[in-house]
This record gives sequence, structure tokens and C-alpha cells, in this order.
Amino acid sequence: MSSPKYRIRATASLSVLASLLLASAAAAQTAPAAEKPAEKTEEPTTVTVTGAKAQNRIDRQVYDNTKNADTATGSAADALNKVPSVTVDANGNVALRGNTNVQVYIDGKPSAMMQGDNRAGAIQAMSGGDISSVEVINNPGAQFSSEGSGGIINLVMKKNRKPGGYGSVTASVGSSGRYNGNVSGSYTAGKVSYNGGMSYRVDSRENRFLRTMKSLDANGNPTSLTQSETFGDGKMKAFSTNGGVDYNLDDQNTLSAALSYFRRELDATGTGNTATYNAAGAATRFYSGASTLNQFGEDSSLALTWSHTGDQPGETLKTDLRLSRSRGDNAQTNIYTYTRPTSTITSDAKYSSRDLKSAVFSVDYNTPIGQDQLSVGTQITRDDNALDNVSTGVTDLGNTALTNSFEYKQLLTAAYVTYQRPFGDKWVVLAGIRAENLDLDTYQVDTGTRGSLNYTKYSPSLFATYLLSSEAKLRFSYARRLQRPNPQSLNPALSYTDAQNVSQGNPNLKPQTTDSFEVGYEVTKPILNYQIRAYYRQNEDVITQTSRFIANDVLLTSQENGGSGKSGGIEFNLQAPLSKKLMVQTGGNLAYTELTTPQVGTQDATSLSGRLNVSYQATAKDTLQFNFFTSGKQLTGQGYTEPFAMGNLSYSHKLTPKLTVVVNVADPLRTGKTVTYTSTKTVYSESKRAMEAPVFYLALRYNFGGAAPANAQQNQMRMGPGGPGMGPRPGGM
Repeated sequence: MSSPKYRIRATASLSVLASLLLASAAAAQTAPAAEKPAEKTEEPTTVTVTGAKAQNRIDRQVYDNTKNADTATGSAADALNKVPSVTVDANGNVALRGNTNVQVYIDGKPSAMMQGDNRAGAIQAMSGGDISSVEVINNPGAQFSSEGSGGIINLVMKKNRKPGGYGSVTASVGSSGRYNGNVSGSYTAGKVSYNGGMSYRVDSRENRFLRTMKSLDANGNPTSLTQSETFGDGKMKAFSTNGGVDYNLDDQNTLSAALSYFRRELDATGTGNTATYNAAGAATRFYSGASTLNQFGEDSSLALTWSHTGDQPGETLKTDLRLSRSRGDNAQTNIYTYTRPTSTITSDAKYSSRDLKSAVFSVDYNTPIGQDQLSVGTQITRDDNALDNVSTGVTDLGNTALTNSFEYKQLLTAAYVTYQRPFGDKWVVLAGIRAENLDLDTYQVDTGTRGSLNYTKYSPSLFATYLLSSEAKLRFSYARRLQRPNPQSLNPALSYTDAQNVSQGNPNLKPQTTDSFEVGYEVTKPILNYQIRAYYRQNEDVITQTSRFIANDVLLTSQENGGSGKSGGIEFNLQAPLSKKLMVQTGGNLAYTELTTPQVGTQDATSLSGRLNVSYQATAKDTLQFNFFTSGKQLTGQGYTEPFAMGNLSYSHKLTPKLTVVVNVADPLRTGKTVTYTSTKTVYSESKRAMEAPVFYLALRYNFGGAAPANAQQNQMRMGPGGPGMGPRPGGM
């Protein structure tokens, strides 16, 4: 795990991958010049907000977040739940078309705060008011990391680079002691642009958790039954601040720097009862429990960027360095009062910590070749993580087996090339390939066990657009994606959850491979736009969760490969005005999923998901918005999650041209509940979780400064694409 070894491996990997870049660059220099210069296009891995929002491109859809009335009061989870095909459940789990193996980027790049177990907490704590737009990339091309079989969701953070100064202040209060506030602003003069913001959020949460679990014998008959009911109450506090500067050296070169800091704390208590019965139905164990939970998370990042515009239209060079760190800890104590089999009081405690350091360096170069466009680039990602688990208390497995330390260092070296070319006046094709070399070293500190893994994977991609008319087009895409196991999932040591549940990693996990195909039909008119997409995915070496009982009804949860699956469906989205004051956006996804795993065999499910966004401009000062979505049935590999739904109702009124009051009701119909079933040869369980609902917010937002803000038209009805709500903006190819 020494640094010389990494330098040797990185040099070897780069030497192989560099040949791909050099060959591509040579092709660009020797290609004959065309009579007509190519139009300037955006960099494939760059998300730039300079006044106008980013538009749909050949590989993604862009949804504007600034048009939502509840932006000021909601979290990032609320913003994502308004995006077609994206869902965030009550636990903060993000899914795209029902697939939870999705990558979440910030401003076009991965971040430590959006990796592993960090992401759910960050999504729920991040202010939705900091997000300008959301990009959905169902089939990411070669310019993006191949990680994430479900695709990429990119959060584009707010910036304003118009000349002059602009700022906004928002303050909100809500039910059950909730409140939040944020301030953001920017100033641009001459060659320099500054932007920054700060937010603070307090969110209390009550939840109820029910679980029924059966242990089964070889014939499928129950040998024991455990039922538990838990009530929890917690308070989350989150603080974030960020700042950035852009300096234009000249007309061709820009230097940028950005800093961010994010801190969150959760204090929670819980009470509950658990009862266990034998095969005859007689009670063998009964206890009540009281628990306390304290979580802490802290994320920081630094981004340094140099952007160069070449002499030819469409020629760009960008170098980008991202340094980020995410650390945190989790401390939980439980006190159990038993009445069966004997009257006694026991306790246990669990402490876990993490410290993830990540560095991402990338270089991206685009150049025109006549009417064609060549893009080449490289990216080096270094992750260094340390995890500790310490458990004490009474357990049938013993304490020494449940305390462990695990470290890993991961180096991912990648290079890509893409080539875009028009064929006549109708066709535009973008083809690419990405090579990635993974070098992973693991270290189980307690046993002194070391492990290593090194392999290279190639991920091709292909996109094509055919113009049927000035208002209609066909889109085709293919991409190969990977789902690498989280390095934490490779830790073979047992980790304590509670007296009846432990988890264990699997050092033999290998990546899952997904081949994804999609075809779409899009129509964009001045007052109407809609899209219909059909997609198909084939998965191999699927990573699935496994569960089995050990040591007197203690449930062990782990992961394994060996599964295969396929899925497909039809997705549609429609946005149109029903009147001069009423705009409706609706969509749906009819999907079929089939999954085969060693533990369960073959599962299949047909699910229907839907979404409805309604914006009503009652007067020039009053806007009413309603959002509701349903998520269909999702297979888990050893069971499934039932469909669930959530809604949101918002009303905004402009008191003055710069002062707006907003009233928001989250989950007004109390439908945000999740139910999960597990059914294997030895385990059957039902788990139900419900969060507090409805939740009310009252907010005031004040805009100040000379430059028009990005959301200045929030209460002005636009009858075209990109109008109120999360509608996609019009775009080119």
C-alpha cells in the first residue's frame, strides 16, 4: 500500500491509456480542414451556468429547479422528487427508473459527500435552494465514469455571473420545530466574478418502524417468529457554506476556484417492543428497548479549474482538480428490559467512524475537425478511506468478532475518446470508448490481512439523433456501465447492528456489467413538448443482498455475485398549457424487471410509475403548484419493495417585486410510506417504515441587487418548454 507501488501502477496504466489520447490528437492534427467551420459546442464533462440554463444535449435532459415555489423551503430530496423518473424515498435512497445504483454528481464531477453511506444523509440535509438545475443522464457516454448502472444525476449548483451584484435571503419556519434559512449572492465586475452562499437547516423527524421476521426450516416451515415495533424521534441540524471566484485572464483563458463546507448532526431517540415465538406459537423472548443515536458528518471540498478556448470555434481545453473529504461518526446505545425468558436488563453500544479522502484530476480537450467534433480526456481518481466499528454488549456471537478496523486505497485511472459527426442534414452520431484501470488495496487492521485487486475495463457508448422536422427528432443511445462493489462491502469482518442483526462484507465481489439501450421520440413546440422513450438493460454478475440466520436467530446480511437480470420499459413525459394560466406536466414509466439470484431463483415484476406537476398562475402575484408521484414495485434480489407515493403542495405570493411569501405542505396525503419484503429459503420478513406527515412550511424570500436572478421569472407563466416546474428546457442535438 506504499506510494511507490501506486506510482508504478499509475505510470503503467497511464502509459497504456496515453496512447489512446496521442492517437486521437494526431488524428485531429492530420485531418483535412472542412470548408465550413463547426459550430461551437459545450464540453462533454462541463456544466457551465452563464446566464441561460444548460440545454438538452445529445446525452442528457436538463430540468430547471428555480421555477418551483417550494425551492426555498425544501431539501435536495424534495427537488429530486420533482424530476421525471427520479425518486427519493423516506430513507434518502435515490433511484432513477427504479434503479438505486445511480451516481449523483455535483457540478459535473463526483464528490466524497455523495459516495456510499454518506449520500442519503447529504441528500436529505442539503438545501434545495442551492440547486439551479438537475441533469438526468440515463445512458452516460464515454466522457463520464462508467460507474453506476442506473445512470447519472448531476446537481448543478446556483451561480450568477451577470454584471453587477445580486443576492437573496430566505427564512422559513415549519411544523414540529422545523426552520431554515439561507443567503446567497454574487458580484461580477470586469474580469472577476464572485459567488457564495450560506444555509442553516433544522429538521425534526418522527418515524414508525414495524418488522415481522420468520426463520424457516428446509421445508419452508417457520421455526421462529419475531415481531418488533419501534417509534423514533430525531432532530437534524445542517449547516453549509460555499464560495467561488472566476477570473478571466483574457478572452481565451479563465481560472476558477471554489470552496465548500457542509456539516450535519442528527440526535435521535427510539422506543419499542420485540417478541419472539417458537414454532408452536409460545413466547420465548420479550423485551422493550430504548435507544439513543448521535450522528455527525462533515464534508469539505476544493475545486481548481483552468478553462481555455481555442482559436477554432468549438476548441476547448479544461483541466480540473477536485479535492474533497467526508468524515463522520455514528454512536448508538440501547437498553433492553427483558420479561422473557427471565427478567433482566442488558445494554449494548455501537460506535462507527469513517474518513474518506478523495482527489479527482481530469483533463478534457475538444476540437473541431471540419463539421465533426473530437473529444479526448483523462481522469485520475484517488480514494483513501478508513473505517472503524466498535461494539460492546451481550450477543450470542461475542464482542471480539464485532469490533474491527478496515482501510482501503483505490486508484482509478481512465481515458476516453469520443467523436461526433453529422451525416447529411438529418443525422448526428456521437461514438466513444472509455478505458478504466482499477487498482485497489484493502487492509483488515485487526487481523493484518491485506488484499489487492487490479483490472482494466472498456466501456463503449453510441448516441445518434435523427431530425424528423424542426420540431421533432428521434434519439438512439447505447452505453456499457459498471457497478463496482463499494470497497466497504469487501470487508470480511462482522459488524454489529443490534442483538439480532449483524452484517459482513464479501472480499470476492466483482463488478456488475450492464448494457443499456434506449430509443426516444421527442417533439418540441412553442407551447407543447413531449418525449416517449423505450429502454432495455441487460445485467450480468449482479450484486445482490443475502440474508441467513446464524447463532440463535441472529440475522447475517451480506452480498454476493452470481445473479443476472434484464429490464425494459416505456417512459413518457408531456408538458403543455391547458389555459393561459394553467400549465401541466405529466409522465409515466411502465417497466418490466426480471432478476435471477442464487438464493431466490427468478423474480419478475411489472411496475407503473407516474408523476403529475401542475402550476396555476392565479394572478400576476399568485402561483399555486402541486406535485405528486408514484414509484412502482422494485425488486431487491431477495424480495421487493412495494409501490409508494409522495406529494407536495405550494403557494407563493409576491408582496412586492422583490419580496415573496411561500406556503408549502409536504406529503399532504400521507402516502410517503415504504414497505419491503424479504423471502428466501430460510428467511421471510416484512418491514414497514412511515415518516411524519404532513409537514408545513412558511417562508419569506427577498431578492436584492441589480442583476436579475436566475429565478426572477418564477411567478411569470411561460407557455413553452422549460416553463414552470421541472420541465425540460429546449435543446439542440
